[in-house]
Amino acid sequence: MSDHKKIYYNAIIKPTLLSGANIWTSTSKENLNNILRLQKGAARIILDAEPRSRTLPLFNTPEDEDTVVSGIQHAVAKRAATNEETAKGVGLSAIANGTDEDLGLHPPVKDLLDAIISDPEINMFFHQMFSQQYKLPDTSEGTKIPCWQLMIFSIDYIMTTAPKYNKTGLVGFPINVILNWPMATTAGFAAFLNDKVNRLFKNILNYWGKFLSSSDSCYVLTDDPRHGWFGEDAMEAMPNFVKEFKCKPNKKHHGFTSWDDFFTREFRDGIRPVESPDDDSIVANACESAPYQISTAVQHRDYFWIKHQRYSLDFILNMSDLAKQFYGGTVYQAFLSATSYHRWHSPVSGIIYKTELVDGSYYSATHNIRDDPASPNMSQGYLAQVASRGIIYIQSDNPAIGLMCFVSIGMSEVSSNEITVTERKRVKKGDQLGMFHYGGSTHLLIFRPGVNIEFDTRGQTPGLEAINIPVKSKIATILPPGK
Repeated sequence: MSDHKKIYYNAIIKPTLLSGANIWTSTSKENLNNILRLQKGAARIILDAEPRSRTLPLFNTPEDEDTVVSGIQHAVAKRAATNEETAKGVGLSAIANGTDEDLGLHPPVKDLLDAIISDPEINMFFHQMFSQQYKLPDTSEGTKIPCWQLMIFSIDYIMTTAPKYNKTGLVGFPINVILNWPMATTAGFAAFLNDKVNRLFKNILNYWGKFLSSSDSCYVLTDDPRHGWFGEDAMEAMPNFVKEFKCKPNKKHHGFTSWDDFFTREFRDGIRPVESPDDDSIVANACESAPYQISTAVQHRDYFWIKHQRYSLDFILNMSDLAKQFYGGTVYQAFLSATSYHRWHSPVSGIIYKTELVDGSYYSATHNIRDDPASPNMSQGYLAQVASRGIIYIQSDNPAIGLMCFVSIGMSEVSSNEITVTERKRVKKGDQLGMFHYGGSTHLLIFRPGVNIEFDTRGQTPGLEAINIPVKSKIATILPPGK
């Protein structure tokens, strides 16, 4: 066994095993506290979402040392062994001091802990999903963590941190990093469709959202080369940032007052003009987004959970009577990454007919996809039916379009779909409809059957490899019937 593996084993694994704490089944606060205290050195590695060379070990038995210590890098061992430094970095005195009476958890995270301990259904879900994840293939991003106890600690740590920039597909999704594999298991599939679990995570995300909307979250808005959002790596992903977005580069944090203020930034005037503003046959791109999927003859009910993720209009539109108007119609879906612009704009001119916000799942992913490196990116079609979403019906001025629908869909950390228009309000093509908060997301445009529409994806095949098409530019043309 190499020296750095011995350090990790002696500092983390052995004391845990000798304490009698059963990683998989223990729910006593004393054992839980020991696990959290001993694991704090590894938590920050997990939150970095680095490649799988930093995979943490599967906790098993003392005899299974090779499995236990496999894949541990020297950085993990050093941080795990340096208790004083990691305790200071974490800043959770109750956990660092090992007090059994109070783990020092933030209220909504404590509620999740209490539910896992006291609710037999939730207890079963979380034990099983962390065990089942080891049957899934490793992917190029993220880190498997060994147990739900460490999940509790890591989520609690996130509550007072803002996402650092990194080059992975999970940038901006620190909780998603923790759940990337567990959510893809059979138990995870059941857990994240459970109403009780979703209420718990909704409260966690709303609590975290308050921090991300505060000035305390600005500390990541720096020019640090690797992890600052104005650093070299980030600017490579967001070229021409200062030229394109409203900001004050000579001011601290470029003038942004919070992480969310940065996330919902606006383009400078004239940067994204509306293409053909007076031509009602041209449909504008509602979001700065990459084409993901185009489906025609969409049914009112279909097998949305299978690998091909067929759309079910009744479920997408929350069983609204208006869904009937779209049976057999067309759905266009596109993806927004964490580095994209996150405001939505009207694809047509017309009247806002109806709006609706729908509570849904936050970390659900279809169980038919086992190798998503940044889950739930490969589950976007499925998420249209089950995730939290905003629905905006627009009565278009173009009678060839009639009633159409825009649907915003939150993914993982995106707990907030904010609709900024009201019913019966007139909008012009390109006017703002609303915005996402806190993370990457996806959206739909839905058209009635009989609308002869031709999409312009700029020569791209829709899918995860597609690149962004500018917001407000042409995304489709309405053709006369029969052409």
